[in-house]
Amino acid sequence: MNLAFDKRYDIRLARLADVGMIMRYIDEVWRKGHIMGADRELFLYEYANGDDVNILMAIDKDSGELEAIFGFLNSSDPGNPANTGKRDIWGSMWKVNDAKPNMPLLGIELARRVVPMTGCRMHIGNGANAQTTIPLRRLYFREKTVRMRQYYYLNPNIDFDNFKIAVVNQWPAVANTGAKACAEAGACTGAKSFLVPLPTMDALRRLYCIELEQPGAIPYKDSWYIEKRYYRHPYYTYSVYGVHDGMGVMGALLIVRVAEANGGRALRIVDYIGRHRLFAGLRSEFERLLVEFDCEYADFFVYGFDETAIFSAGFHVREDNDINVIPNYFEPFLQQNVDIWAHYQLDGTLFFKADGDQDRPNIYRKKGLG
Repeated sequence: MNLAFDKRYDIRLARLADVGMIMRYIDEVWRKGHIMGADRELFLYEYANGDDVNILMAIDKDSGELEAIFGFLNSSDPGNPANTGKRDIWGSMWKVNDAKPNMPLLGIELARRVVPMTGCRMHIGNGANAQTTIPLRRLYFREKTVRMRQYYYLNPNIDFDNFKIAVVNQWPAVANTGAKACAEAGACTGAKSFLVPLPTMDALRRLYCIELEQPGAIPYKDSWYIEKRYYRHPYYTYSVYGVHDGMGVMGALLIVRVAEANGGRALRIVDYIGRHRLFAGLRSEFERLLVEFDCEYADFFVYGFDETAIFSAGFHVREDNDINVIPNYFEPFLQQNVDIWAHYQLDGTLFFKADGDQDRPNIYRKKGLG
């Protein structure tokens, strides 16, 4: 921490009274019309915890103007003493007002202060800009950086010409070496797993204890996070399932969301908590969900997950320069392959599509988002 910055700036965590100023900053400095500068309800949902707001601010002491922000999101309840020592955060909006004559490396200074000022165990990030954030995390923080892997499972009942979201030029079983290697190794077999719908948080608590199933997990996710993130989202509807081994043991949670574009629907696996081996037995369940939700494919953006289990469930990895297109951006819709980059410190860190701020609306529309 460089105390020279404190002579010029008031560097502190935001409060509710600062929300208006922060949203104006996002709209004027980050991007005009950005949803976080327009939708107060979504902003408060993402960043507010009571009177605390998960934004580190740098305010010029002379002008009183906001010059830089560093946002973050909690993976567990910041007010729960039981989470002391295992509370992790994801980085979010990180922006310095380049139009002002700021002190050099002001943004780096904010990023360095977020761990001591929040008391978190680990600061990790996904959805990082590959041209800006990723090089900075390598250079100034000596962190590991990685491109997340996207796996997909095409609905076998749809002809190539009838895909509306994906662009399918070749069935992946022909070209996908990862799935082929899995099959040759005899790893694509295993006991069948079953999905049990958990429509409410009470139903989840009765059947599964999240806290006990994550020894050593990074990031550590608790019941508070699951309830807020998936049961109380102001716009999106998520489906939460327990993953059952068929012998009386529920050993994981699977969370999915249906995304729509071009008159089609896609099933997005956005999170998974628990035993990876149970994912391997879900092939028939994914086939059922594709029919139930009328989806043309399922996809799974992840890093750090047991890849053998993913291949065993029937998924294929999207390779570099893949001739098939499995979109990631839906608001606005972009029919292109798009990578997600992440940064972390410790091996064993897991990343999923819904971590941080990666699965949220990006277009300001009141309600009615699926």
